[in-house]
Amino acid sequence: MTAVRAEGEILIDARIDSSKPGGTTARGQPSLQYRLRIKGQKARYLKAVEVAKTRTAIARGKRLKQLEREQQRVQAQLDQLIVKVAALGLELPE
Repeated sequence: MTAVRAEGEILIDARIDSSKPGGTTARGQPSLQYRLRIKGQKARYLKAVEVAKTRTAIARGKRLKQLEREQQRVQAQLDQLIVKVAALGLELPE
């Protein structure tokens, strides 16, 4: 998990929405608008150059959450094992 944190910015519970604005422009086709949505916060528009960096930060956040869930699962299994060992009257090495 520390390796994921060391890679850079992390965004948890975030996503990027994109939409095509309505109306007409002087150039013809309007470009896509990207909005960063983070749970519990106001949506924020992103510049086109920020989108890739933000997507990688979101991916790091998802990976971190996945690792934390895996750690909790392994800890629960370890706790169950400790209870079974104690019931059998055995001792675990430190």
